[in-house]
Amino acid sequence: MKDWKNLFEKIILERGYRYYTENAVENLDISTDMIRADVTGSEDYEVEISLDDDGGVAEMYCSCPYADDGRYCKHMAAVLYEWEENPEGDDLAKKEADPDRDLFITACTREAYDRKVKAIEKLVENADIGVVRSYLTSVLAENEKLLVRFNGIVRRGADEVDVKRYMEQVDRIADCYLGRDRFISYYEAGSFISELLDILEEDVRRMIDNGQCGSAFQLANHIFMLAGSVDMDDSDGGTGMLADRIYGLWQELLEKADPEVKKEMFQWFTTHLDGSVIDYLEEYIEQIIMDEFRGKEYLQQKLLFVEEMIEKSEGTESGWSRNYNVGKWAARYLELLELQKSGRSEIEDFCRKHWENSSVRKYYIDLCMQTKEFDLALQALDESISIDKEYRGLVSEYSKKKKEIFLLRGDKEAYIGQLWELVLDHEAGNLEIFRELKRQYKEEEWVEKREELFGKLPGYANVQELYKEEKMYERLLELVMKSPGLYSLQKYVNVLKKDYPEQVLQKYEKEVNQMAASAGNRTKYQELVGILRSMKKVRGGSKAVEEIVEDWKRKFRNRPAMMDELRKL
Repeated sequence: MKDWKNLFEKIILERGYRYYTENAVENLDISTDMIRADVTGSEDYEVEISLDDDGGVAEMYCSCPYADDGRYCKHMAAVLYEWEENPEGDDLAKKEADPDRDLFITACTREAYDRKVKAIEKLVENADIGVVRSYLTSVLAENEKLLVRFNGIVRRGADEVDVKRYMEQVDRIADCYLGRDRFISYYEAGSFISELLDILEEDVRRMIDNGQCGSAFQLANHIFMLAGSVDMDDSDGGTGMLADRIYGLWQELLEKADPEVKKEMFQWFTTHLDGSVIDYLEEYIEQIIMDEFRGKEYLQQKLLFVEEMIEKSEGTESGWSRNYNVGKWAARYLELLELQKSGRSEIEDFCRKHWENSSVRKYYIDLCMQTKEFDLALQALDESISIDKEYRGLVSEYSKKKKEIFLLRGDKEAYIGQLWELVLDHEAGNLEIFRELKRQYKEEEWVEKREELFGKLPGYANVQELYKEEKMYERLLELVMKSPGLYSLQKYVNVLKKDYPEQVLQKYEKEVNQMAASAGNRTKYQELVGILRSMKKVRGGSKAVEEIVEDWKRKFRNRPAMMDELRKL
């Protein structure tokens, strides 16, 4: 059994150990190449851990939201602690299924769920029908959620269902979690999202399977709008996970719905980009309008809709947000014109109408480059540089486009001139542009041009990288010695320590002594010890570190935490 603890962050490991000590790990099942278990808590999660040929951990899976993006979670750690304590697994779980015991197992795995269902089926089969009906009646009377679901199952023959009851149930769930302060905490957010997912997977799924597409769409939308409006700590990204699931259901509904329901869906989507949900959820609505309604009958409607969104965006106050939204919708309008196979004149007319927007001009420039109309592209780029002169990022982008055009046209003089303009201004000190410029000169020419370039570079350019590129280490050392702190030294120490060990150690010593004078906690002392270890890798560093340590032991002898960390050195 190999050490697995270094796979986890310290805090995750501590939480996993607490789960283990609280006996949260159940149904531990171990084979030669796999560990399976359930971990109980505020929610129950399924954990699977595959083992390699040497008995070490190969891959891990957990059904909790934290592990969705590949992170190792506390539930995995808890199972591994249990495995370490009980490497043979739970003997009870390895025995043949016992119906009495299986009734009450935590059914997180498919195998456990199937065993539990069989045990329940046997229990119901042996029960008196009157007892079953009486008990079912009392359960449904006490549990509104189950009552609504059971009512939907019994009435599955109806064309549509009374969605209002389902919506009321969803609202009650939200009210329960929101409480008096109308806020769902981080610790409750996962359970809240799980309850909404349960309604999607059970109730909305059943409606779709029964052909009740209109009802399914209404209920899914109600959950979508609710998730986008509640005040919740969504650090684990549960809202996004919920929206992804709803988007998948929308896609499925569009495939199965009849034309009338599909029209109603389009109408709903195009009338709900009104700020009623949080902005990143609006992106789901925008995406499904643009990507999923592909038929010719929707192309003209989409053009009209996008036109309205452009006008709406242009009507807002000026600023970054206005420009972004106009550009976003304008780009989509141009995509639709392409799908409609509109003529060049119609596209140009639209571009000229919205010429003040950088996204529109970028589209036009790319169109001209595709058709090799380089003069038109250069004219548009010069206009854009003038219009957007206050935005360095855009001006740099336009200048790179000009460079690309000069290269495509074979105009070497203009191409080199544009490279100079980029490396000295718009992309001052950019290493890739610097290398591209260097390739335009013979070796003996470059030495002179390089000095000219260094003489003209603005003060904010990152000349250190250029000195490193050109192996001009003496100049690089001079800048490093003048720079405040240790950032530059640590960045370039590997290229400087061979030829300039004394200067490197001198800089280290100056900075660590300043740091030590103001350090006041163990974290800072640990940082200092780490720097001292780096110093020892420089020639003569061990002796220098010894002298520093002896000096600190005299100066800072009343700092026990510091003395403790220095002993570890």
